[in-house]
Amino acid sequence: MSIDEARSEATRALDPRTRTAIVGVAAFGALFVIGAGCGWGLRAAISVAVGVLIAVANLYGLARILGALLGARAGEDPNAGIWGVLAVVKVVGLFGGVWLLMTSHVVDPVGLVVGWGSLPVGIAIASLVSDKTERAAR
Repeated sequence: MSIDEARSEATRALDPRTRTAIVGVAAFGALFVIGAGCGWGLRAAISVAVGVLIAVANLYGLARILGALLGARAGEDPNAGIWGVLAVVKVVGLFGGVWLLMTSHVVDPVGLVVGWGSLPVGIAIASLVSDKTERAAR
């Protein structure tokens, strides 16, 4: 694979609407972290920040995996099965990581849920402000 092909694949993985959604989730997450820190202290802010990081990482991973799966499906790529395996690994890692955080009492459950709350809020607001024009066919 040449450098241009790798760059094209990386660009194809995240379109501008997806990048806007990720930035929206991170921005609202930052607001939630500041609010938690001001209202409930450092431990709450850390818990919310961990929830936000999980939400952003989950959205980014989902966007990359689905982008690769859909692109591979359209091009009949023999490596499409690897992306399916990565999707399963991502879900297992997400549940396992959250389980470890909760059982070890590293974060507060309410703060973690508030941090995850930045995911739907950020996606919804980003969908309102993102580019609505049709994308050109590739």
